[in-house]
Amino acid sequence: MPNENDGESDCDVSGRLAMPRIVVLAWGSLVWDPRDLNLEDAVWHEDGPLLPVEFSRVSSDRRLTLALTRGADAVRVLWAYMGTDAVGEAVWSLSQREGAKPENVGFLDLKTGEYWCRTVDEHIPTIRDWALDKNAANADIGVVIWSDLKPNFAKKARKELNAENAISYLKDLRPEIKKRAKEYIEKAPGQTRTRIRDALQDAWGSIW
Repeated sequence: MPNENDGESDCDVSGRLAMPRIVVLAWGSLVWDPRDLNLEDAVWHEDGPLLPVEFSRVSSDRRLTLALTRGADAVRVLWAYMGTDAVGEAVWSLSQREGAKPENVGFLDLKTGEYWCRTVDEHIPTIRDWALDKNAANADIGVVIWSDLKPNFAKKARKELNAENAISYLKDLRPEIKKRAKEYIEKAPGQTRTRIRDALQDAWGSIW
């Protein structure tokens, strides 16, 4: 009896049923230092959505790091497939990589419309439209997750977040911390160009 699909199948090359997948967005150290993050592979795609990112977060070891930041200029972030189709498992994996609680992971479910984001929730439509565009090109994205850690520079440094204060903050770090802070900035994806990063590059010699 002829196959009604004329030989076509809903299975991928591995033979499993094709189904929506989970992807993670990144703009900082996840790209070069995923550690135990449950990724499908080490492939990071550079054509993610445009989101507001800035050097606005002081990490637990005092480095100045990138975070989603309301009011910052939008940059093109990166994305990769997670190695699990279970949302809870994916969120837990990212939260463990970030040393944070699961509520510090943002997500968007394209099917249900459910989402969680405390940093830049006004950009949920941007993420949704991007994912739908990728799906039109057969990306099979069902859920998008990302680090939703809040900017804390003003609280930790006790200064307003701006380029001048970021430079001053880095100059005052202890040598061993400053070395790690420099490495983070140097390894940040080249496409993650922000106003503060440009200012840091201009003042590079005077900081280190």
